[in-house]
Amino acid sequence: MPCGSGLKRGLRIRAERGGTRCSLPHRPARLRPSEPTRAGTRSASRRAPRARRTPYRLAAMKKAGNDDALFERKGTETRDDAETLEIHCTPYAGGPWNPVHQHGGAVSALVAYAVDRMPSPVPMRLARFSVDMFRGVPLTPLRVETRIIRGGRRIQGLETTIYDGDTPVTRATALRVRTTDALTELEAPIDSAEDLGAPPEVVPEFEMRSGFGRIPPFVMACDLVPGHAAVCGEPSSTWARLRARVVAGEETTPVVGLAAVVDFASGTGNAMDYERYTSINPDLSVHIVREPCSDWIGLRGVTTRSADGIGLSSATINDAEGVIGRANATLLLDRR
Repeated sequence: MPCGSGLKRGLRIRAERGGTRCSLPHRPARLRPSEPTRAGTRSASRRAPRARRTPYRLAAMKKAGNDDALFERKGTETRDDAETLEIHCTPYAGGPWNPVHQHGGAVSALVAYAVDRMPSPVPMRLARFSVDMFRGVPLTPLRVETRIIRGGRRIQGLETTIYDGDTPVTRATALRVRTTDALTELEAPIDSAEDLGAPPEVVPEFEMRSGFGRIPPFVMACDLVPGHAAVCGEPSSTWARLRARVVAGEETTPVVGLAAVVDFASGTGNAMDYERYTSINPDLSVHIVREPCSDWIGLRGVTTRSADGIGLSSATINDAEGVIGRANATLLLDRR
């Protein structure tokens, strides 16, 4: 997501260097580069304008702990069926493509956090959320507005917009569905072909794939265990969990933790040569059939792409007990 795709930005276990990369068969449509200003589009440029550089020393980031966080909530205004949050970012929200923009995982986590705070008339659970990141989300103070657009006791629709000043940079919709404990006989068996098994017990050292000069700060807020190196057109897997809190001083709920790491799905199974190409997901759509029972989230993904510069990432989502959902993301492909 806007700056998202931590693993997609290319993590690789040091010991696993197998697999082949494949290149785009033709030159994809090249978009006119844009300055990553407040009203600019999401940029994959290596260097940001000096005036917009973040004050953080991103290369010196330490691995995050439970006392660290992606965001701080500085203010809250609640109205009928709506809430506005004043949010400040920490360095751990930073992404891989531009040092002044957030990682897509941080953005989707912030959306899920805002939705999770909204009241419901009966017990409900987040069943789907879709995030459109049409501008780079900066590491500056943000305003997050969430409102209920469809109330009800069975289904609830919500909309969240993230503002940089007066400029909307991300808009998301979410669907919550009432829950019941009266239908336990309908629980579906686990699809063994999609089941990733148990989460990892050991987190090995990782390094960035070639094409990236640094580990994105958001990745330092996570534990990542990729599977085999991505091969064009074949599925690959990754286990991920968030180490830091999403908001300082507040517990991260399971679904918000899932939202933080599911953005890695758009890079799982992506065999792009990042020394030659960029692959940014400007959106993310996630369906959740069951709330996660573990902080480890497994992603089994595959990427499809075309020569006109558009790709699609699709992934199944696992927890320690099996498949719990699916994620899809559009990919904006370009030459460096």
